[in-house]
Amino acid sequence: MFFSKDGRWTNLVQVGGTASTMGLHIVSATVVGLAIGYFLDDIFGTKPWLIMIFFVFGVMAGFKMVIEDFRKLQRREEARKSGSLKHNGDEGAGDDQSAG
Repeated sequence: MFFSKDGRWTNLVQVGGTASTMGLHIVSATVVGLAIGYFLDDIFGTKPWLIMIFFVFGVMAGFKMVIEDFRKLQRREEARKSGSLKHNGDEGAGDDQSAG
């Protein structure tokens, strides 16, 4: 079957979504940095300098967002392994207080 009970496809889709988000973060931050640098260079007449500076800032911002996404993915995986997330409809999984 396409959707199995053990959650392999769910896990694959979550990891794939996070990986594609990481790629989009790098590209979008770099493009935004280049655009800001280009327009500021056009305004101030400092032609390649601000483009280069904001390109570097954009790349750094993109990698910072990727590192944050990776940490978020790592925390989610650690929480899943420790059992604090619900699995297969378990009641009360992740509750801090014991039932009873």
